[in-house]
Amino acid sequence: MSLDAQAAINDCLDQGKPFEVKYDNGVPAIGEAKGISKVSLSPDEVKNAKIKKVSKRKVMKEQKVFVGSASEILLKNKIPFKVTFGTDESIVRFDLDHYIRLSRNKEEGGKERCIVLGFSSLDEQPVALIKELLSTYPNVRLLTPKR
Repeated sequence: MSLDAQAAINDCLDQGKPFEVKYDNGVPAIGEAKGISKVSLSPDEVKNAKIKKVSKRKVMKEQKVFVGSASEILLKNKIPFKVTFGTDESIVRFDLDHYIRLSRNKEEGGKERCIVLGFSSLDEQPVALIKELLSTYPNVRLLTPKR
């Protein structure tokens, strides 16, 4: 079953679709990542709203390799996570306050950056599982939570 889940993840990466991995009785379930809505709208308001269609995002090669390898490790250890894509960035989110952000800084000549947010150290789970993958990025920044 893990092979099917990894194939679904690779398909999402190729298409540039955000995805979410949850577990139902120990079995991974891959679905589309949904955002958080803080507003409730009536059907009339939705009907009259101008909705921008999001085009297919192209995931950068380095980020695609990292997310694919990281998802394989996280699947083996049954850790739920969510992956979203932005312009020149990918975010692997474990919960609201704990995530890894991979981006390319255009001001620094396209230099790759990796920021780990919400963890006290790189030895904290689940980052410790993919710590070796993070070493491929030259400048990993760790932003710890304030107490």
